[in-house]
Amino acid sequence: MATTTHLLPEHNTSCERARLSNCHCYCHGAGHQHDLIKRAVSCTTADTNNLTQLLHDLNDIYGGFHADFRDTETRSRRKIPDGITQLNLERGRGATWVETLLVDEALHAAFIQVARASVTLTEGERAERQAFVVELAEGGLRIIGGDVESHNICDGHLWCSILAEANDAASSASPAAAGQASPHGRICYPRNQNARIPRELARVRIDGVMHIQKTLEANPAVTGRDEIVRLVGAASCPDLWHHPAGVRYSLQPFTADPIWPPADTTTLARSPQFGILKDRWGKRENW
Repeated sequence: MATTTHLLPEHNTSCERARLSNCHCYCHGAGHQHDLIKRAVSCTTADTNNLTQLLHDLNDIYGGFHADFRDTETRSRRKIPDGITQLNLERGRGATWVETLLVDEALHAAFIQVARASVTLTEGERAERQAFVVELAEGGLRIIGGDVESHNICDGHLWCSILAEANDAASSASPAAAGQASPHGRICYPRNQNARIPRELARVRIDGVMHIQKTLEANPAVTGRDEIVRLVGAASCPDLWHHPAGVRYSLQPFTADPIWPPADTTTLARSPQFGILKDRWGKRENW
C-alpha cells in the first residue's frame, strides 16, 4: 500500500516538501513536491488529508488567484515587481511577471482540479491513485538516482524533462536514440535562445520514458491516470518558468480542458490568455 511505501533512502526528502521555485533538487526532480502530489491525488473531505487543509496549504505555497496582472492586493508566490501598476507587461520584468503568474496560477489550479476529483472517489480508488504516484517516483529515482552531491539547478530538471517527453504523445511513442539531444529538456530563460540540457538526460531519458509507459500500462484502471501524470510532470519541475517543454506538455493540457478552470480559481491562466506563453516563447524556438 502507498502508506507503507517510502522513497529510496539516498533521496534527500527535503525536496518532497519543496515550497519555492528554483529548488535545488538533489533527487533531480523525481521527489520534488512528492508529498503535495500524494495528498492531492488521495485527499478526502475529512481526516488529516482533507480538502480544506490542502486548499489552505496550496494557497500558502502558491499565493492567491489574482484579479488581473496588475493586482497588488493578492499575495503572490513570487515578489511583485516594483511599479507593477505602470510596468510594461510585454517585455523585461513586466513580461516575466505575466509569464510566471500564468504558470504558477495554472499549476495551483491543476492541483485543485485533481484534489476535487479525489474527494468524489472511493477509499480504494484514492489508495490506487496514491500508490500509482509512489510507483512513478520510486521508479524515477531508481533510474535517475537520488544523490546528495553538489549540482546545478539545470540538473534538477531531469525527471520533469522525461515526464514532458512522456506527456508528449507523439515523441513518447517513438523515443529518439540514446545520446540524442531532447527538446523536452531545454532549460532556459524562455525568451532567449540560449538553453542548457540536464547533464544526465541523454543517458537516462529512454529508460525513464519506458518506466512511465510501463507504469501506465500496468495501471489501466487508476482513475484520472493521465491527468495525474501531467500533474506529476508539472509539479515535480523545480521551476516551470525555466522549462518551456514542461509547461507545454505537462501543464498546458490542463488549460485546454473544456471544463477548465476549476471553480473559484484562476481567471488568468486559461485559454486563450495562456497562449501568451506560446506566442512569446515560440519566437526563440522554446515552445
